[in-house]
Amino acid sequence: MRDILVTGGAGKLGAVVVAKLAAQGQRARILTHSGAASPVAGAEVVVGDLATGSGLAAALAGIRVVIHAASNSQQAQAVDVDGARHLLAAAQANGLQPHIINVSIVGVDRATTPYYMAKAAADTLIRQSGLPWTTLRATQFHGFIAGLLRSLGIDTQAEVATPEGVRLQSIDMGEVAARLVTLAQGEPLRDIEEMGGPQVLTLEEMASAYLSVRGRSATVRPAPIHGSPWDGFRSDAILTPDHAVGIVTWEQYLRRTRVV
Repeated sequence: MRDILVTGGAGKLGAVVVAKLAAQGQRARILTHSGAASPVAGAEVVVGDLATGSGLAAALAGIRVVIHAASNSQQAQAVDVDGARHLLAAAQANGLQPHIINVSIVGVDRATTPYYMAKAAADTLIRQSGLPWTTLRATQFHGFIAGLLRSLGIDTQAEVATPEGVRLQSIDMGEVAARLVTLAQGEPLRDIEEMGGPQVLTLEEMASAYLSVRGRSATVRPAPIHGSPWDGFRSDAILTPDHAVGIVTWEQYLRRTRVV
């Protein structure tokens, strides 16, 4: 029986969630906009569009839990805000009462960047929908931070300029996925839960660890770099030290993913 729908189930986080569900014998249904193949054998793929609402009624048929992992930072209003509205409307129109497990980000309720504001708006729509709900807000994934460092030229430059004043509490994506699966087995919290990584590190510390693990010698130089996403990362609002429940550290992640 397929009674868990994973929106964005072919994406990075969604694919890990689907795999963890499969490991527990749960064959999930995946909602995808692109029609991408299932990342896990046996998972059902349903094509639908959160931005327009098409295909959502069919995707929700027989579903008791929705793990809502779909997001798009480049089209946040359409996918995150309008998408949440369309998802909730489709459930309500069919008289369904699925538990909506909403994936969000720590600090969106205090942020001023467009993407985070959109995530906060989606959180509010879900909270006020009248449907059973749980929101899990996580800090940035280790892999996301690694990608940002690569965008600064950390793999090629002799001197790496890092935006000064940035502190992060990155977390392992697999740990967040595991928590989502656990939440899907329980009752709706009707509350917001936060989940952060085990350490708060400056970006310079993270860059230095990256270089060390990969055996590169380069100079890390803090610089007054501004713009997205760095300005949003200069606030302690994105940290949740009281909920540092993650286990995999930044260095452990780097060693696990090191290319030999």
